Amino acid sequence: MHRCAAAARPFFCRAPPGYVGIVMRTVHLLLAAALLAAPALADKPKPQEPGPKSKGRLCEWKSKDGLAYVYYVPKDYDAERGANLVLILHGSNLSRHWGFANHKAGEFRPDDLVASPDGTTPNGQGGFNFLGEPKDAQRFRALVEELKQAFKVRATFLYGHSQGSFFALYYAGEHPAEVQGVLAHASGVWNWTKLGPEGHGQAIVLMHGTDDPVVPFGQSVGGFDAYAEAKYPMVRLRAIEGGNHWPAEHNYKIPYPTQELAWIEGMTTKDPARLAAAFDTLANANVREYHDYAALYSLSKRIAEGDAPDALKAKARVAMESVEAAARAHVEALRPPDPLRIEAEGWVRHLPMFLRAYRGVPACDAFAETWAPVMKQHADAAIAHLRAMHATKDPAEAFAEGVAAIREGFLYHECMDGQFLKQLGEWRKDRKLKLPKEAARDYDELVPPYEKAMQQGYRSFEAADRKSKV
Repeated sequence: MHRCAAAARPFFCRAPPGYVGIVMRTVHLLLAAALLAAPALADKPKPQEPGPKSKGRLCEWKSKDGLAYVYYVPKDYDAERGANLVLILHGSNLSRHWGFANHKAGEFRPDDLVASPDGTTPNGQGGFNFLGEPKDAQRFRALVEELKQAFKVRATFLYGHSQGSFFALYYAGEHPAEVQGVLAHASGVWNWTKLGPEGHGQAIVLMHGTDDPVVPFGQSVGGFDAYAEAKYPMVRLRAIEGGNHWPAEHNYKIPYPTQELAWIEGMTTKDPARLAAAFDTLANANVREYHDYAALYSLSKRIAEGDAPDALKAKARVAMESVEAAARAHVEALRPPDPLRIEAEGWVRHLPMFLRAYRGVPACDAFAETWAPVMKQHADAAIAHLRAMHATKDPAEAFAEGVAAIREGFLYHECMDGQFLKQLGEWRKDRKLKLPKEAARDYDELVPPYEKAMQQGYRSFEAADRKSKV
């Protein structure tokens, strides 16, 4: 199995067969992640025991065993009706303040109870970690139970970032009946995380930047595969194309966590009003680029086939038809050369982006089936060379294997990794290295147009998305 750098100590994670890009990008990058992802809270939380007096205010408190947390209760919280509970779990060596520093109280999930605790294990230097151990799960569960005693909780959703996301999936496996959904950002799955039929009622999203310099995108690919193999009916991989490791709510054109949590709630709620609210969040996004059409399609399908108001069903059927049409527009726009080769026109990037973004939409799934043998061939070839690349200590030999991975497997996601391409470029410019002439020539012929194809691929994907009527 493979080591993950998202943990405070060496942890093992599920990953795709042969996946080699999980070597953490060094401790310095992890420290940088902590520093960049932990801005100060705009409003200092008021000490307040959870209860009626805490409505509409950013407050903080401690559990009975001393676990500190910041929380927000909606102004219109109704004790009889209750609300969802969303717990934000920070990454390595951070604290409870990360949650609301990156997700504004009262605006992020405004109808939910939102709480952001310290990690369950102190690091001894003022920071905290969520470790995948029984003691951590027990301490976290005690906090959740205290919050459930203070408020009427209708459903519990976990939203973790980096190490917090690994823990969120682990905890959901430990207590599947108590967790309705998980949003795991920049994650992976520890190999002792329990996956089984008991959790099949959970909605799970593994969300990850494809150019994450801290936790490689392939960790979530492997995590998704693990849940799919365990036959979880509601699991999705949400790629933030070109995205990095940092919080995603305000750092991109669209608020990714808000959309994914809407999908999670929509796929699990039995409340018609909350179902409609989830649908509206996904259907009425203000920007089209990288809109989550696959999420909208699957939620619309649930609405159309389930017990929902007729008006909402009608909207859902229209949305399904529109998303299907958008998928067909991508299929029409994709015109790969024959034989396949790297070109700057963008199909090289557009193709895998489309297969990720529209997975579950019939037009995409049919297209993916025709491409499955090619994608497997590229994956197998790239993995073999990338294994050799990471196994050698000779930079020149590693360079040659990396270039060979692109030459033979350029459709494989790890070949498109920004950190990987950056490393190849640095080796190519290093005059002290005695690079194999053939590898240097192949780099000069392949990689510059490959990188241009990446850029054009984004534009090609966006252009097809803009044609949608959703």
